[in-house]
Amino acid sequence: MTPQPSMPSDSLANGPGEVTQGDCDSASCCESALKKPDRPEAKETFATSPAIPQDVQKIDVCEFAELAPSDLIRWEQIRAMRKDFEPPFFAARFAAAVNSVRGDVLTAVIRSSNNEPLGYLPFHRVGGVGVPAGRFLNDAQNVIAIPGLQVDWAELARAARVRAFNLHAIVGSEADWIERYQLKSVNAFRADLGDDSGDYLKRLEKEHRTIGKQGQKTRKLGREIGPVRLELDCRCPEILKQTIAWKRAQYQRTHILDLFLPDWTRDLITLLHENSLGQPGLQPDSTVASDNFSNDSLRGICSVLWAGDTPVATHIGMIEHGRLHYWFPTYDLAFARYSPGTALFTEILRAATPHGIHCVDMGYGEQPYKKKQTGTTTQVVHGTITHSRWHRMAFAAEATLVQALRRVPMKETVKRAIRTINPSAGIKKLK
Repeated sequence: MTPQPSMPSDSLANGPGEVTQGDCDSASCCESALKKPDRPEAKETFATSPAIPQDVQKIDVCEFAELAPSDLIRWEQIRAMRKDFEPPFFAARFAAAVNSVRGDVLTAVIRSSNNEPLGYLPFHRVGGVGVPAGRFLNDAQNVIAIPGLQVDWAELARAARVRAFNLHAIVGSEADWIERYQLKSVNAFRADLGDDSGDYLKRLEKEHRTIGKQGQKTRKLGREIGPVRLELDCRCPEILKQTIAWKRAQYQRTHILDLFLPDWTRDLITLLHENSLGQPGLQPDSTVASDNFSNDSLRGICSVLWAGDTPVATHIGMIEHGRLHYWFPTYDLAFARYSPGTALFTEILRAATPHGIHCVDMGYGEQPYKKKQTGTTTQVVHGTITHSRWHRMAFAAEATLVQALRRVPMKETVKRAIRTINPSAGIKKLK
């Protein structure tokens, strides 16, 4: 768990002792874009070279659905300029999916004097505060801006009509943001697989006892239950529902907020898995159940580890251009002795390179298993970005209280009691 009251990507759920892990302005806000039906395509309209920061002229805020197709194309052009924006949460398709199931995604568009978009920030306005599109299912946030653009958060807040932006996983932050906004940092982990994911797995097996012994457990699973096989991209809706059910049961066992309690979170997973986003300007839907994911636009993926005809572990994630975001892994508790979560992960690594997967992103949060299964560590920052002293004080007080509760004696007993009395405690971070 991160220091903030958030939900990073979940743990591999390997049985006993496991640690578990995302009002709008009126249409007139974007009327300058909407009143130009003959606006040329983005490749012709927008320069590919970065504009100087001083060229910022205005910030428009509109509903996501009101963005012109050329804006969505430009969004992805800007995103491609910085590796920081490779996580799928920065994709226009992710914001579109969230908006499809919630209907309340707003987008701040930073424009130059010639109306060229320099940056985009999708967000929700909740109680006068800007929060990430997708709430705590979103593992990576920032303004998607051209290199060199100095983000003026005060101007963004004024344009967005919020007193602050509460962000829990800022990727690629400017060097002075931590001190200026009193932000905290936490590590994030990913596995950069190189040219041969099989070699990467062999290194993990040598370096970490848990990974090294998994092969024995997997072979035992095959002998006792049935032949083990990986279905990397399962398209069965029933398996998807089963995965969500297992995950919800895991949240209950570990006394963690059920991220699938609100309808919209389940609807989001289903929509991403169905891969049916048709908004003009978005990257086209990928061919599902393909053998190679290196060129896929963002979509959901459900992986299954089978023992005979029995699914023993599953994972819901997102895949985009060969980058797999490892999001919601889970397993059937009846097979916990085989460490099915780790078995699933190792089989995915084994299959990664042949299927065009070059990176497995575990997201933020310093759970021990992430250090064992990844080789690249980065930092994300979190906190509230605001010039309101009172909001900062209130935010800090709440964060201090959360940290204090995590340090109390018998905290698991306290968590169990709180969750029993109020199963939806903490639900505000999903609203």
